[in-house]
Amino acid sequence: MQKTCGHCHQSFLCQQEGGCWCGTVKLDSVQLAWIKQRYENCLCPRCLAAVAAGTLSDRSIR
Repeated sequence: MQKTCGHCHQSFLCQQEGGCWCGTVKLDSVQLAWIKQRYENCLCPRCLAAVAAGTLSDRSIR
C-alpha cells in the first residue's frame, strides 16, 4: 500500500501484511511515544531511520 510520510510528505510503500520493513527499525519507548504524539500515520524509511538515530526529535527541530 502506498502511504505518505507524516513528516516529509514523501510517498513510500507499506507492506502491512507479511511484515513491513519498519518492523526491523529499532526504536525505544521514548521514540515510539514521540512518533505517536506527533503523527497519525507511518513515517517513511528515511524519517523513521532519523528518529532511530536521534537526528529527528524535539532537539533536532528546535
